[in-house]
Amino acid sequence: MPLPEAAFRFVEDGQSGLTIAVGWLSGVLVLGVFITFALHFADVAIFLSIVKGAAPIWLGAAAVCQCGTYAFAAAVWFRVLCRADVKQPFLGLFRLAVVQLFANQALPSGGLSGAAIVARGLLRRRVSPSLVTTAILVDSFTYYSSYLLVALVAFAIVSSSGELAAAWLRLTAAFIAALLIFLGAAFLLIRRQSRIIPNAALSWAPAAKLSAILRSARTDLLRDVELVSEGICLQTGIFLLDAASLWIAARSVGIDVDFVAAFSAFVLASVVATLSPVPLGLGTFEGTCTALLHIMGSSIEGSLAATLIFRGFTLWLPMLPGILLIRKETNTPIDSVAESNDRGPSP
Repeated sequence: MPLPEAAFRFVEDGQSGLTIAVGWLSGVLVLGVFITFALHFADVAIFLSIVKGAAPIWLGAAAVCQCGTYAFAAAVWFRVLCRADVKQPFLGLFRLAVVQLFANQALPSGGLSGAAIVARGLLRRRVSPSLVTTAILVDSFTYYSSYLLVALVAFAIVSSSGELAAAWLRLTAAFIAALLIFLGAAFLLIRRQSRIIPNAALSWAPAAKLSAILRSARTDLLRDVELVSEGICLQTGIFLLDAASLWIAARSVGIDVDFVAAFSAFVLASVVATLSPVPLGLGTFEGTCTALLHIMGSSIEGSLAATLIFRGFTLWLPMLPGILLIRKETNTPIDSVAESNDRGPSP
């Protein structure tokens, strides 16, 4: 079994049907409780009329933005492969980005299930194992780097509003501290690779396998400042497109909110969802985003409608194409990978 696939297989094996069902049930229950609670303070008739009156042209624009997020995600892997002189059709990587999102939704595991699908998908496309490992590491490092960047910007924006800033200070500080620890560990992995694992631990099979995986990664690409910078810019673009989708969803239901406010609401709601034990932040994201939009001047009905429309585009709508595409990615056997695909210097 190729190294990257073996590294992430434990995610798929460890997700029992019962665990997944319980996770989703709890998330949907929290979401239902939140919607019921919100509508208790809102006028249901006004809420329904707002949702029904959503402007189709704005909804179309939100769909375009969401397609852009998949294109930017695919572009991160595309740039890594281009740096290694490996040609892959961009459309195939675009489809893989849709599958990655679906896997992260269907098997909540902190992004590891999506990484497993990406690893398998790249291997199926005859990308060498060392290059697959490199692409996964670059993708993860650049994602969390951009997440840290946008979280700092969002908090800086909110910090100008007195009491609201005080309420977010501890939560944001905890989130940033966690990201800094992760990024520090990722940086050590990139700089030291397999040497970060003590020799005494190599007698344990999982540690030895992880050491082999890290040792196989392309050092020249991991330390390519230009490539990493491109990745961070692309990942930041995904956050901006998601924020634009929320802003457009708000505009579609008649909420006159500026992009900066929508950006702050989206990022801070994402922070809460990330720290939440509920799969995909169901209920916690919606509650936080609705509350922030309301605090920024929108009605409860409009804020709730905009948030639910946004989540429809980012969470629920991609489910159908994801189900169709994931069958192809998981059912097709992985061919043997030619080492000629890995033309760079050995690490």
